[in-house]
Amino acid sequence: MAAATTRPRILLVDDEADVQDVVAELLTGVGYDVDAVASGEDALDAVACCPYDLVISDLRLPGCSGTTLNGEIARRHPRLANRIILLTGELDDPAGSLPVIRKPFSVGDVLHVVAAHLATA
Repeated sequence: MAAATTRPRILLVDDEADVQDVVAELLTGVGYDVDAVASGEDALDAVACCPYDLVISDLRLPGCSGTTLNGEIARRHPRLANRIILLTGELDDPAGSLPVIRKPFSVGDVLHVVAAHLATA
């Protein structure tokens, strides 16, 4: 019997349903398992119960910023500290050392950043 391969599991955090739909469809189409939530609170609940390989978060979320959320995820789940990507339309670099996917993004941008980050994380 062949060994089962595990598909990388990604948590997508964005309060815009259209962005969630596009990114989730793109990533599932190339073989990733994607769960999508709309708030920082829901993201913290999700990472508490599921083993994610990567978190992609919008910078602007209801109730908290993406950088605050990602800091909290890294504090509670150190394994994810280097497995966080921000989505943003901001021109300034808000992420510091976090990788960023700029909105509006291309399919190639998303796939390249995700694949590269999973390969090095």
